[in-house]
Amino acid sequence: MSNVDKCPYPSVIERYFRRGFKLDMKGPEEDFCILKHSNRVCLLTLAPSHPIVKNTKTVKNVDFQVSSKMNRLDNKVSGKSKKGGQWLNPTSALCCVTCDDDSNYTMYSCIRGKLAEVNEKLLKTPNLLKEKYDKDGYIAIILPKIYETDEQMKSLLTEEQYNEAIVSRGLRTAEDMPVEQKGGTEKQLNEALGNRTLSVENTTVEQSGDTDHVNT
Repeated sequence: MSNVDKCPYPSVIERYFRRGFKLDMKGPEEDFCILKHSNRVCLLTLAPSHPIVKNTKTVKNVDFQVSSKMNRLDNKVSGKSKKGGQWLNPTSALCCVTCDDDSNYTMYSCIRGKLAEVNEKLLKTPNLLKEKYDKDGYIAIILPKIYETDEQMKSLLTEEQYNEAIVSRGLRTAEDMPVEQKGGTEKQLNEALGNRTLSVENTTVEQSGDTDHVNT
């Protein structure tokens, strides 16, 4: 990487988030990234090595109707405890994606937790999933149980392990990507999350008994 591409300051993701990666989730190179905020709120994104990002595919449609009985847009949460959120297992489908070459991909939760929200921006601007995959194009916000968070992150690859794995595929590492593709500025990430209830900059997570609480 040239000196021009290098950023002397850590990005907002490097400062506030811990990355975990899940490779080959349900198919070759179907790779995902979990960004765990310091308050344990998790964002699900594509990994740089996912075919949509790696092959710069154009996303033409994102559908949150994952089965005849399940539409993730029906997910409703309320109150500080975020009651009513759909429960997710690692293999739970969150949306189905169609690209302009007619390839199809399913986005999976990758971790256990409560679905806080899906990114509805993808309905109007589906290509955000590729163009700004770790900013405006995130897939969903997930709230794991507090006592499970660390264990679930340990089940994912660290950034170092991820880089080693994709190098073995003959791909570039995340560190070799241009700075503008690696992660947004603090302003960009805040804009991606907006000023909603779950804005990670102003969110703390607590747990009482078996109930997860998110205080803003």
